[in-house]
Amino acid sequence: MSDPPPFKVLVVGAGIGGLALGVMLERANMNYEILEKHPYHNPLGSAICLAPSVLPLFKQLGLDVELKAMSKPFGSLVFREENMEIIGSYSSRTPVDIKERYGEYCQVIARKDLCALLYNNIPQGKIKFGKRVLDIRQNMGEVIVQCADKSVHHADILVGADGAYSAVRQALHSDLEAKGLLPKPDLTPLGYQYDCLVGVTAPLDPHRHSTLFDKFSELQTVVSKDTTQTHWCIPLTGNRMSWMVVRGHDKGRKYAEDQIFKQSDWGEDAAEVMSYQYRELKTPYSCELGYLMDKTPKGFMAKVMLEEKYYKTWYGGRVVLTGDACHKVVPFGGQGANQAILDMVALMNLLVDLNSNTVPEIECIFEKYFKLRSPVGRSSVEVSNRLGGMMNRKGKFNDFVRRLILRHVPRWFSLMVNDRLSYDRPQLEFLPFVEIEGTLKPKEQTRSTYVPMVPQDPKINGPILLH
Repeated sequence: MSDPPPFKVLVVGAGIGGLALGVMLERANMNYEILEKHPYHNPLGSAICLAPSVLPLFKQLGLDVELKAMSKPFGSLVFREENMEIIGSYSSRTPVDIKERYGEYCQVIARKDLCALLYNNIPQGKIKFGKRVLDIRQNMGEVIVQCADKSVHHADILVGADGAYSAVRQALHSDLEAKGLLPKPDLTPLGYQYDCLVGVTAPLDPHRHSTLFDKFSELQTVVSKDTTQTHWCIPLTGNRMSWMVVRGHDKGRKYAEDQIFKQSDWGEDAAEVMSYQYRELKTPYSCELGYLMDKTPKGFMAKVMLEEKYYKTWYGGRVVLTGDACHKVVPFGGQGANQAILDMVALMNLLVDLNSNTVPEIECIFEKYFKLRSPVGRSSVEVSNRLGGMMNRKGKFNDFVRRLILRHVPRWFSLMVNDRLSYDRPQLEFLPFVEIEGTLKPKEQTRSTYVPMVPQDPKINGPILLH
């Protein structure tokens, strides 16, 4: 067994990335704390499709059984015209069987359920709520975070996992800009092209919606004929349905910047106002979207902005950025959540071997993390942009491209794309590795010399168990 590394990690943000990192830090028996600006844990959102690249991690953490109990394997994605005529589809079983090739099907899960799974595996007291970050300072000895409630938090390392409008990124970039060290592309605002309305229903009657009986989740996407708009229906466990409306705009940068400035006001009331525009949209289930909206509990509907941007600057001194804070993607298919989790795995595998809390040693670790993850982050932003266009842009050319991709993609091309996405299925190198099935063997990893001690509960003379 190894002594814990001699430093404290402060994580800002209790979204999927921050919670995943919290679970990893707990398993590593490291000193950490998570700051969350909201007063309580109530994540909103639609559904997330967890890729084979992150599923070995859940098995390694012992969370795979719970995960699969609250998710469905991804079966197919079907695109339809407004009259419900099928444009084309993508299947997880043909022409390439994803489980046979990579060991697991993608798992479709409500964002709220995934957050709850991770949250329940972090001890009470480790997450501090109502901690909106106002100021960040760092010196050769520590990083200091001041919050709106006047609390002050000290640590050796600060991880920004606080999303697209990251307070950590803004503080880091402001400091670097004042020193003339921030690249010009990092000064431009987020690219904002889509508004999104999302919700998850209460349990529905599966006899009325037989798709809820299916083992696999079949995602249905309806492409509006005359507008840059799509709406989605995604069957979930518990006889629930996730639904989403995505509306694009081409009103220019000024409009986008004005909306980004106003985005903090987009609460429950804004979602309800937006919902009235889409109640009469048809779904593949012999009901209008308004029916699913009416079955959505109060507080489970949200209006969000879908932005994108790749930042060149990911770290400085004792501060490092992860997930949407440094590579914000348009979140089609849960790409943002998957990449945030993979960021955390890469960062953790480096942190456990850090034996010094000095700035030069910490920056050396951050540089390795950046070199590992930045090419993937940049590619994710570019790919999500193209996918967003393929799903939403109108016109004869884009209609042709959609049909070509969905109906005539050859097996070799599908295999090449999926292999590239699933070759790296990383695990935590300080925990025992689990076997990864599938005909495509993953990228090899080497076990860390760090072996965490298991915290003991003196009352039972055994390991502490989380509930």
